[in-house]
Amino acid sequence: MPGHPMTNPILLITRPKRSAERFIARLDPVLLTKVDVVLSPLLEIVPTQNPVNLDAATAVIFTSANAVSFCPQGQGRIAYCVGEQTAEAANAHGWRSAFAARDADDLVARLTADAPRSRLVHLAGKHRRGEIAARLTANGVQTDVVEVYDQALLSLTVEAQSALASEARVLLPLFSPRTAGHFAAEFQSVQNLQIVAISAAVVKALGENAPEDVIIAQAPTGKDMVQCIEKQLRTYSLA
Repeated sequence: MPGHPMTNPILLITRPKRSAERFIARLDPVLLTKVDVVLSPLLEIVPTQNPVNLDAATAVIFTSANAVSFCPQGQGRIAYCVGEQTAEAANAHGWRSAFAARDADDLVARLTADAPRSRLVHLAGKHRRGEIAARLTANGVQTDVVEVYDQALLSLTVEAQSALASEARVLLPLFSPRTAGHFAAEFQSVQNLQIVAISAAVVKALGENAPEDVIIAQAPTGKDMVQCIEKQLRTYSLA
């Protein structure tokens, strides 16, 4: 809590609230009892209210589970997804997930090889990477984009700032370059900070403020991030 010294290792989660809760639920509950978990979302997911017209498309692309909740029910239509959690969310929302690609490059490669005949729609966030629609269209797979949500930037909470200013060991998983860049701008100098990044692009976004202690997940997946975080927590002195 603010104003109280923090001596236990701290797990700082900066994902949007729902994503943070889902990620924490995947971690070993025994490890969680040994650390202080601090939630400080740096992004808030908000709908854009853009109309979603799928009349001309028989399939869609989801690269984030966030997009699924702002879209109409799938009614059995095909969804090409990035990530297992995105595919699970799509299936739960009535879509029929054709596959869960590893990342944007994997998705583009698969769809280029399969060459769907119909027009695709990438239901996406306002801030995104990979240029999926442009690359697919250039490869002969006509793909439009509808931005169904935005990611508004938030400041670190007082509790998060207190944790970062303490002498406690802080473990910070980062899942996107935008979050990483925003964190670097919010808090420029932190002692005892260890970052687990989902990709090299996340580390690059930290810029000059990247700490020396940075680990990159073996693959850009939630599963690999869970494994990395649990491995690091086990290395800490939890006495």
